Amino acid sequence: MTTAVPGPKTLPGIGTAYSINPDNLVQSMIKLGKKYGEVYVQNFPGHQPVYMVSSHRLVGDLSDETRFKKQVHSALREIRGFAGNGLFTAEQEDPEWAKAHRILMPAFNPVALKAMYDGMCDIADQLLLKWTRTRQEEKVNVPADFTRLTLDTIALCSFSYRFNSFYSEDFHPFIAAMGDGLAESGRRAHALELQKKMNVLAQRRFDKDVSTMWETVDTLIAERRENPSSAGEEDILDVMMSAKDPETGEVLSDENLRYQLVTFLIAGHETTSGLLSFAIYELLRNPRVWIKARKVVDEVLGGRFPEHSDLKDLGYIDQILRETLRLYPTAPAFAVTPYESTVVGADEKHEGFEMHPGDTALVILPLMHRDPKVWDNPEEFRPERFDFENAKNIPHNAWKPFGNGQRSCIGRAFALQEATMVLALIVQHLDIEFADPNYQLEVLDGLTSKPKDFYIRITPRAERPYQGRGENRKTVGVDVDASGMECPVAHAEVEAAPNGHSVQILVGSNAGTSRNFARRLAAFATAQGYEVNTLDLDEAVDNISTEGPVLICTASYEGLPTDNAKKFVEWISGDATIDLSGVRYAVFGSGNSEWAATFHRIPTLIDDQLAALGAQRIVERGVGDVRSDYVGAFEEWAEGLWAAISELEEVEHSAVATEKIGLEVVDGGRGETLRTENSEGFVRGVVEESYAMSPTEDEGPIRAKHHVAIRLPEDVTYRTGDYLEILPRNPQALVDRVLARFQLNSDTRVRLDGRESFLPLGEPLSIAELLGGYVELALPAGRRHVEALAQACPCPPEKAGLMGLLEAGTYEAEVQKKRRSVLDLLEEYPSVQISFEDFVNMLEPLAPRRYSISSSALTEQANRPTLTFTVIDEPAWSGRGRHTGIASTYLSELPVGASVPVSVIPGTEHFRAEDDVTRPMILIGAGTGLAPLRAFVEDVSLRAEEQGVAPGRSLLFYGCHGKDSDYLYAEQFDRWSSQGVVDVRPAFSRHPEQGLDGVIKYVQDRLWQDRDEVMDLAAQGARFYVCGDAERLAPSVRRTITRMVAEAHRLSADEAAEYVQRMEHEEFSYVSDVFD
Repeated sequence: MTTAVPGPKTLPGIGTAYSINPDNLVQSMIKLGKKYGEVYVQNFPGHQPVYMVSSHRLVGDLSDETRFKKQVHSALREIRGFAGNGLFTAEQEDPEWAKAHRILMPAFNPVALKAMYDGMCDIADQLLLKWTRTRQEEKVNVPADFTRLTLDTIALCSFSYRFNSFYSEDFHPFIAAMGDGLAESGRRAHALELQKKMNVLAQRRFDKDVSTMWETVDTLIAERRENPSSAGEEDILDVMMSAKDPETGEVLSDENLRYQLVTFLIAGHETTSGLLSFAIYELLRNPRVWIKARKVVDEVLGGRFPEHSDLKDLGYIDQILRETLRLYPTAPAFAVTPYESTVVGADEKHEGFEMHPGDTALVILPLMHRDPKVWDNPEEFRPERFDFENAKNIPHNAWKPFGNGQRSCIGRAFALQEATMVLALIVQHLDIEFADPNYQLEVLDGLTSKPKDFYIRITPRAERPYQGRGENRKTVGVDVDASGMECPVAHAEVEAAPNGHSVQILVGSNAGTSRNFARRLAAFATAQGYEVNTLDLDEAVDNISTEGPVLICTASYEGLPTDNAKKFVEWISGDATIDLSGVRYAVFGSGNSEWAATFHRIPTLIDDQLAALGAQRIVERGVGDVRSDYVGAFEEWAEGLWAAISELEEVEHSAVATEKIGLEVVDGGRGETLRTENSEGFVRGVVEESYAMSPTEDEGPIRAKHHVAIRLPEDVTYRTGDYLEILPRNPQALVDRVLARFQLNSDTRVRLDGRESFLPLGEPLSIAELLGGYVELALPAGRRHVEALAQACPCPPEKAGLMGLLEAGTYEAEVQKKRRSVLDLLEEYPSVQISFEDFVNMLEPLAPRRYSISSSALTEQANRPTLTFTVIDEPAWSGRGRHTGIASTYLSELPVGASVPVSVIPGTEHFRAEDDVTRPMILIGAGTGLAPLRAFVEDVSLRAEEQGVAPGRSLLFYGCHGKDSDYLYAEQFDRWSSQGVVDVRPAFSRHPEQGLDGVIKYVQDRLWQDRDEVMDLAAQGARFYVCGDAERLAPSVRRTITRMVAEAHRLSADEAAEYVQRMEHEEFSYVSDVFD
């Protein structure tokens, strides 16, 4: 059962349109919201239901982007008449939106915003000079002048164009056309079609306004094409005109370019001018806040013009702006629609209401931001709500003035940067008052909101007169403190005498990351004179040391212990009587935050369980996330760890620099040193079969899929469900870039010297072999690398650029997310002076890549596993060349007969084909996540044939782009289907179909469509097997299965989530194998 939603009475022909004032839409919605409560429904002619939502409780549901997408509601559809498919008005599925979003997002990163600051100051200076020179008796139109300010700012900063609005009493024609166009769009949004057709004069005015806006932006584009920007002076307009989409390689079309400029000019100034207007209004109404703001500004600026570096210290001004946006969100609503039928707001106390695809939920932000269950005394203007301590208590999704998720405003940081600087200047230099002491606020709203007829009078502040920006301008230099020691995580270059203390280092590792960190801890401990004993975690069962610190480096494997930590976890979890009171320990965990449900589950469990058993924690658990600078996180944790151990053990640690591998050129000949077995357990496999399985196009580009069969040595076998690790080589193009940067010959041989390293020490090898087979060349540079490059950079502009990458937020956005390697940075900043030896010491060991085996071990060729994988070859996110997958490229290019280092790695015991072939399976995968599922189906088919029994009826839900493009192994699955082994239920994302419950586009859509059959099989004992990418498929499938469980067992959402968690971690009836 769901709840009926209240709302105005629906009348024949006009629905509920009569209840809305077209000249003041939002105030009409607010009035009705106060009448009907947290949700009411509007039924407009020709539209599916529109649910008006005003509570934080419901918005929490609507903000879930796996269930809901942006809805281009009626007002936005009318605005498309002049903004087309710009960022704000494009449909979610529009490929032009995705392309523009990818192209333009980098234009608002912290580095870019800092570069725009000078332009912001230029226009702010004009406003301050005008207001300073205004006669005291003169009334100043606040929204009008802030409109001049913000329009000129966005135009100058984004397009290097000056509207010069402060040099004219009249607005630029664009402003009038935009204002009239937005107002008319609001009126037309809920008008009857007959009304629109009959209002001929309004249509003519609208057409004229559209023409004016388009002429303005077309002029900007034409002038730029005639006069291109000089090198190094490019702006956002240049990006719009020439930047290529990193995914498709395409540029914006001319038509979309026009729409984006219109969108930028509207969205880039309308909301910010409203924000500043409402902020001034509230400051005048709240003298306490004004006085506190002035005190903060005076302390930070002392009368001078704010520099960019000052903004971070103007926290109270930022709080004022955020509180203003709470009470007066200048983009007052956003709309979403569900991907599939869903219930909104169901919990223990509420049945919720049902929404269907095409229905609209319009979030009324002025009401949601005043929800008394979230905001105490919600009408009070109190910026302190947003100070550091209080802001932590604001619930998620309770403050959303910039919209929702990926469709939120990309210019929010631009707006807040501009508004903070301008408001600080006003507070510092001007005394202001209402022009009308009896002014009563009336809000004008439509697409955006502003105060109506809001005027002030201005008096220059006597003790802080504004004298123009020029006298306060200064040049910002970059100082680099090179005196600090490196984080002590490697050992010294000199031997250390024993210090009489010991360290036990325990490792839980599958992929090698945690083992590498353990090696670094061991190296430093050895250098300080500790006796070091390194063990796998399983070897520490009943063997954990009480003699000295116990240092644990471990990871989770899909929420489960690594292969060499299972016994240890079982030991500390299964017996509460174990006494570990003599143990002193520290834990560093590695994980991937994309797998949110299981992120750091095992490191956290070990840390908590050891403490519960009486062990003493030395330092807080370290958190390494491979999606960010996980090496830097380890180094910071290790530095604190060793400081704590030094105090605990009363041992003084020497201040040592990180050990460097010495590199000596020994000759220039072509001698080659071949590596036969680089790591214990690797053997030589031989490629026996290799072919491409799919094209690279299906109504758009798709990644190529490849099949490889590898013959293992006769004495090496595998089990169905195992992995094959490949030791790849770096692409030659990548190696050549290093050779070119350091002007080296590939056949030059070097000798590496040191005491401990993953590199072969003491023996000559060629530089080509070193770079090709031993080191990672494409990993993102760590913070310590960027800092080292900056210190080695003699060119001030380039040095400043590198130091800028270290600023808060910038490193993650510009280095980590774009995967800019040390090599990328060396090419971008050519003045950096480091040696090849220094470069090699910055690199990590070349890690083996793990692939699920896609064949059954019961085939006639039991030592000939097959691999099925995606070949990565796409434009690099860094903007430099192409990004190719190291292992996938290496494997796909190996000819038949080639030798390749491989190692069979046991799979998870629970992720294997059923022993009982009559037990059904529910297999769910997408793309090359099909690999182990294919092996399971083949395995069941072979065993059923051998045993002479009919196999259990299994279902395979498989997602790909299209039946004729990358529907992998289609003929084999057709054969297995005809034999009754498996029933394949495909979903084609590029060729969706209409199902009974909505569009079937992705595998989770097909799963939901067939949920009754699935839950019937589950009731018969079928296990769920899920394989695919961790970012999209795994969480989507999990949510869908949770919904299916809730529906089938009549559970709440929380109860269903707990049920699935038990399936996963206790019953092992829901198992997964996911990857990046």
